[in-house]
Amino acid sequence: MGELVGIGGVVAALSVASDLTRGHPPGEAMRACLLATELARRAGLDRVRQGEVYYGTLLRFAGCAATSHEIAAAFGGDDIVVRARGDLIDPTVPAEAMRFLAGLGVDAEGLRVLGGAEGVARLKAEGARADCEVGAALAERLRLPEAVGRAVLDAFERFDGCGVPAGRAGDEVAEAARFAAVGYAAVMFDAVAGGSAAGGSAAAEAVARWSGRALDPAVAAIFLDGPAELLAISGPDDLQAAVAEAEPEPRRMFGDEAALDEALAGFGDAADLKSPWFTGHSRGVARLARAAAQLLSPAEAALVYRAGLVHDLGRVAVPAGVWERPGPLRPEDWELVRLHPYHTGRILARSPALAPLGLLASRHHERTDGSGYPAGVRAAELEGPACLLAAADVLHALGEPRPHRPAVGLPQAARIISGLPLDRDAIRAVLDAAGAPPAALPPLPAGLTERELEILRRLAAGRTEREIAAELVISPSTVHTHTVHIYAKCAVSTRAGLAMFAMRHGLAARTG
Repeated sequence: MGELVGIGGVVAALSVASDLTRGHPPGEAMRACLLATELARRAGLDRVRQGEVYYGTLLRFAGCAATSHEIAAAFGGDDIVVRARGDLIDPTVPAEAMRFLAGLGVDAEGLRVLGGAEGVARLKAEGARADCEVGAALAERLRLPEAVGRAVLDAFERFDGCGVPAGRAGDEVAEAARFAAVGYAAVMFDAVAGGSAAGGSAAAEAVARWSGRALDPAVAAIFLDGPAELLAISGPDDLQAAVAEAEPEPRRMFGDEAALDEALAGFGDAADLKSPWFTGHSRGVARLARAAAQLLSPAEAALVYRAGLVHDLGRVAVPAGVWERPGPLRPEDWELVRLHPYHTGRILARSPALAPLGLLASRHHERTDGSGYPAGVRAAELEGPACLLAAADVLHALGEPRPHRPAVGLPQAARIISGLPLDRDAIRAVLDAAGAPPAALPPLPAGLTERELEILRRLAAGRTEREIAAELVISPSTVHTHTVHIYAKCAVSTRAGLAMFAMRHGLAARTG
């Protein structure tokens, strides 16, 4: 790991996953963190308690993918819309609650099916308990103070005692949770109003309206004493850097490689809760990719493993109803699905420590012939670790049931993956790591052999025959003989022509 990695910066970047889960602007959790931490400072909390507010705010909704399946099943498939709209209302006000349900298409009959008002309340309480338990478990896996976990457990409690799941009131609600609640309310209504001067007014009005009800009036009063100034603090030009810098001293660091791995595994596990169909997927892909890398490129095994742990964070940005559709996806669904690796990459790119993982994880659905997504890049642009991760993702997913198909046995999965436009070396390594039958790969174009492919890739990348001989531990004369055959089979006479042939057929190497 080299130099120690700060926990705050990593958690700040990963908090964007919870923003996407809730249908809120990316960065909302970080803005709320800056605001809540400043409120804590102005309230006179010592640095230890300020740190609890800092992490309690960043992790407040970290477990919210946990009940996506249940929300989607109850309210028509789009759990993201339900959360986004529900966050803006006070459910204890009957008129607001009924407008919210009506906006989701829940009529009188639908309400009866849900068990009436009591059924909806029970669903909300059960969902809050599950979301909070997952978030608190993440805080524990990050080795944060118990007070942070308690704050996350109280994420849906209210000052007036009308919250869930425990109905705590007043000072019974964890202190850090009370500061976080004001931070989120302010930045949320500021964003809804466009973040302008009007946004500041909207945020102040909302905080004042909710003060003494959902919000602690003492904390709300600190915000209302200077809303414009506080909202400005919460909206710096470089949000990620500002949040990392705002962590109260002493700043927490990952003590070793294992601690960082555990954190990444935790967030990957939480994202897999988006649907019961995905439970354990990210962890399984990571292990398979690491085992394959140890066979093919041992120096990259740790990098591939970490990228695998978080490769599907972007899943949370797609409604659970899309992932759980039993038949073919509609075109509009496919557009959402095609973006989930992009979201993964953008989440990870926010942290300098995680950015290298994002480059790999964002390409786990790319294919050597350019038919993948989100960018449609071809073989020449795909690095070896990305190819391994893509192959591991396919093979592991084939062994898992999905709404539209049963799980596929390993021999059949091996046949399927061997025919896909994935890197040939990556396919072999992943199948070998999984203990599957050897790959029955399709013939290479122009009658090329596997040895000729190795040499072609190096020739196209600009290697000399002597350099290729040294890399492959064969004689220069053998390389020369193969080179003559390669140029003849590909019907070209220059390195540039050979490179064009390699790119056109998805054979270009990552050796340059």
